[in-house]
Amino acid sequence: MKRKTKLELRDFQKQDVMFMRRNNYRVLVANAQGTGKTVECLAAIALDRKKLCPVIIVCPASVTLNWFKEARKWCKWARVHVIKNRKEPMPRQRAHIYIVSWSLFTDRFMEIIGVKPRLLVADEAHFAKNEDAQRSQALYALAKITPHLLLLTGTPLINSPQELETLKNIFGVPNPPILRRLLTDVAKDIPPKTRALLPVYLPPKIAREYRKATDEFSTWLREQLRMRMDAGEAEAAARRALAAEALVKIGYLRRIVGRGKVDAAVDFVARAVRMGEPVVLFAEHTHVIRSIARKLKKQRIGYVAIKGDTPKSTRQNAIERFQAGEVPVFIGSKAASTGVTLTRARHLCFVERYWTSSEEEQAEDRIRRIGQKSPTKIWFLHGSGTIDDRIEEIIRHKRRLVARVVGSETIEETPEKTAHQIIAQWSKHANAPVVKGRSLLGLVKSLPPLPHPKETFQLVFSGKRWNKASVKAWARMNRYPEDNVQTYGKGYRIVLTKPSDFVQGSFEVVKIAKDIKIIKGERRPTYRRQRVVGTAPATRRKRKLTQAEKLMGSGMITWA
Repeated sequence: MKRKTKLELRDFQKQDVMFMRRNNYRVLVANAQGTGKTVECLAAIALDRKKLCPVIIVCPASVTLNWFKEARKWCKWARVHVIKNRKEPMPRQRAHIYIVSWSLFTDRFMEIIGVKPRLLVADEAHFAKNEDAQRSQALYALAKITPHLLLLTGTPLINSPQELETLKNIFGVPNPPILRRLLTDVAKDIPPKTRALLPVYLPPKIAREYRKATDEFSTWLREQLRMRMDAGEAEAAARRALAAEALVKIGYLRRIVGRGKVDAAVDFVARAVRMGEPVVLFAEHTHVIRSIARKLKKQRIGYVAIKGDTPKSTRQNAIERFQAGEVPVFIGSKAASTGVTLTRARHLCFVERYWTSSEEEQAEDRIRRIGQKSPTKIWFLHGSGTIDDRIEEIIRHKRRLVARVVGSETIEETPEKTAHQIIAQWSKHANAPVVKGRSLLGLVKSLPPLPHPKETFQLVFSGKRWNKASVKAWARMNRYPEDNVQTYGKGYRIVLTKPSDFVQGSFEVVKIAKDIKIIKGERRPTYRRQRVVGTAPATRRKRKLTQAEKLMGSGMITWA
C-alpha cells in the first residue's frame, strides 16, 4: 500500500497566500520562475473555495495538463475540467475549476463568460502584454466582470516597463498589490547557476552556404541604407525602418547556423548521457529539433520532445517520463520554455540562441527551480564567426542592464529591437575571425552508438560515485536491463546474460567513461528444433532414420 504524501506549503508560500487573501484575491503575483506560483494559487482556492469558485485558469497550452494534475492534488474536492478544443461542449455538471489555454481562450470566450467565474487566474500573464491583441482584450473584458483576479508572471518586464503598466491596468486601479520574490531570496539553499559558451564548428558545406547568405545580406543592407540616406533619411532612422525586413533575413542566417549545430548537439548529448547525465536541449526551429531527434535515435539514445505542434495529451506524459528517468534527453522548443519542471537534469543546452535574454532565462529556469539539489550549468552551442557572435553580445549587454537597474529606463528586448542592434553592429562583425576554443564539437567524429543489449555480456561500474540506485538509473536511461546489479570489487556490475551464450574468445571491453566499461561479445547462434516437414512424429513412423538423423537426433535440427 502506497503511503500518502502530505502536501505542505513553504513558509514564504503561506505568507503569499495570506497576502492574496488580505487583498481580496486581486494581486499581481510576479514571483520569479520556480518559486511555486501554481501551488500558491491552488492553495488559495482550497482555502476560500466557497468565495472563489467557479474558477477560470488561463495558461499556456504546454501546462494545461500540469494545472489539471496539480489541481487534483491540492483541491481533491473539486471537479476540474480542461477545455481541450474548439468544439467540445462544456460539461453538464458545473465544474469548480475550468482550465483553458491562451490559444483557445478567445474561441471559447462566450462559454467561459457563461460560467460566471468568481476568480480569474492568468498564468504567464505577460502573454497579454499587447493591448490590441484579441486575447488581451478578452482578458480585460473578463477581468472587469470577475470579482477576484490573480495575474501570474515570472517576467513582468519582457520588453519595457510599459508592459508592467499594461498588466497593472487590467486591475482597473493605478497601483494594484504586487508580490515579487526572487528564487535566491526564498530558496537560499538552491545551488548556483553558471553559463558557458561551447564553440562549434559548422560542417564545410553548411559553412559555405552561410558565407554566401552573409555576403548577400551585407550587399542588401549596404544598398538599402544607401538608397534611404540618399533620399535624405538619417542613418539611425534608416536602420530602424529596415529592422522588420532584416529580422526575416537574419532569421534565415540563424536557421543555417542551427542546421550546422545538429551534429555537435548530438555529440554533446552522447557524451553527457554516457557519463550518466540527463540533458535538456532547447532549439527554436522545428527542422533542427527533428534532425536532432533522428540522429539520437540512430545513436540508441532515448528522448522526448515538446514542440508547438505536440498534442496536449502527450506533453505532460513526455515531462513525466523524463522526470522519472525513463529517457535521458528532453528536447524543447519555445513551447516548453514556460511552466515546465525538469529538475532531474542539471545540464541545459541551447542549440540555437533565442532573440532575447528573458526568453533564454525562462527556459533556463526549467531546471533551476525549487526541488533542484545540484548546481546547474547552462551551455550555449556557439557558432564562432556567425550571427551567434552578435546575438551573444546584445544579450549579455541586456543582462547587465537588467541586473543593474530594472525599471529606471526603457529596456527594449523585442526581436525587432535585437535585429536593429545587429544592423547597427554589422560592419563591426562583418569579417570577424573564427575564435577557436577548446571544444572540438562539429569537427571530431560523433561517438558510435552504445553496444546493443543483445551483444552485451556485462556493464561494469567502478568508483565512489556509484551505488546500486545510480547504476540502475544509468542502465535504465541507456536502455539496458537493470534487475541484476551485483557488487564487483569496489564497484558494481550488471550481468546481462551467461558467458556460455557468447563465442569463446570474442569478448571485447568498450570503455564508455573513466569509470564505466561494457564487455561485449559475439553471440552464439541459437538452435531451434524443427520437426521434419511431411513426416509423422517419431513415435508413429516406421521408416528407417538416415545416418544424419541418427547422429543429430530423432529430428532435423536447423539454424534459427
